[in-house]
Amino acid sequence: MTRTRQLQQQKKTAAALSGSLRHRRPKTKDTLEKEKRTRLLDEAIVTGNVDTLRRISVTGAGFINDGIRRRAWPLLLRTHVPRREQHVASQDIPHKDEGQVALDVIRSFTHLATDSKSRQSVKKQRQEELQQIIIDVLRRHPKLAYYQGFHDVCTCLLVVLGKEAATLAAESLALFFFRDCMLDNLEPVLNQLSLMTALLKLEDPEVQAFLDKSETLPFFPLSWVITWCAHDLNDFGKVARLFDFLLCFNPLMSIYLTTAVVMARREELLEVECDNAMVHTFLTKFPKNIDLELVISHAHQLYITYPPETLQNRAESWLDESSCVNTFSKPGTCLYDDDNEKATSTPVDFGPIDVVLSNPLVKRTKGQSALVKYPPNALQLYRRNMMTMVAFSAASMGTAALLLMNSGMFREWLSNSGLR
Repeated sequence: MTRTRQLQQQKKTAAALSGSLRHRRPKTKDTLEKEKRTRLLDEAIVTGNVDTLRRISVTGAGFINDGIRRRAWPLLLRTHVPRREQHVASQDIPHKDEGQVALDVIRSFTHLATDSKSRQSVKKQRQEELQQIIIDVLRRHPKLAYYQGFHDVCTCLLVVLGKEAATLAAESLALFFFRDCMLDNLEPVLNQLSLMTALLKLEDPEVQAFLDKSETLPFFPLSWVITWCAHDLNDFGKVARLFDFLLCFNPLMSIYLTTAVVMARREELLEVECDNAMVHTFLTKFPKNIDLELVISHAHQLYITYPPETLQNRAESWLDESSCVNTFSKPGTCLYDDDNEKATSTPVDFGPIDVVLSNPLVKRTKGQSALVKYPPNALQLYRRNMMTMVAFSAASMGTAALLLMNSGMFREWLSNSGLR
């Protein structure tokens, strides 16, 4: 090719490139917003700025995708650095709940197809990894008690983070966020749920009056609270989005979230027949098509208006001093020790939490269980309806009712009240 032809060809190429650039579509508003969010997330992760992650989690797409979550979630849980390795004598001793863990793991990853040997192998491997993650947490902290639903939480961690990172994350999540669920009874969790009644009275008295009239107790969202909806939602993207949000705040945020869900359904709820069984059945099912971003925004607004301490005072119902809700921001038992809430390069120290677990629950008042706040006839009706649902359709009662009926504390209260 002559020099002249080469120059002509170069001019044609340049003209074609210039034309393609002129005709390139401008970036949409959504694309620009996503790029901006990605930059902010990257900067927050690099600098360990938890406050920025918290603000981003409240709006839009949260942490956007699993690639970013693999960097953000460990940072929020202080597992982005190796944990303090210390010899734990109990690590080689089987935990009392390992049998139940094995049963629940078998029922996990049901969404994975098993139409070939390779896929069966993948499912089996995932189940084995899940079991190892849960057992690692229990053996390292034998004072914790496993509950049905924790495997749903750990499944989400495993899918997003992978086994190694999920193992570390599950330990931090259990001790700082789900500790009240992992005691010998459900009373601390029921006390948390009772605060939903106070929130509704403050924010939507008409809805709470309807629930009172139908004698509906605030235990219907139990599975939402103890699994962060991982048990109730089939859309994994929505589950991960909720984890983005809930990982950024006090463990009580799940109560604000459930309250926001109920309030979002107020029009439908008030049209339901004012009957205990009907209302409970309606509320137990987490709405699949709810506007999640609207609910998250509303939950955050409730949290800002009535922070955990303020809400307990307004409700005149105080959680234990040792509740994960009340220790979450206290020096020594919180995730972030400095005023700027930076996730430092030092590993989290679980020692103070283990001390809390080893000591008896410390009541803030001389008050009794949250259950005594509800009329005995309401509890009796609740129990009767639950037993009826068990007889006709175990699936209809949901995990919340099953867990509650299996709670020794709840059965004991019913027995002492002459309700059994």
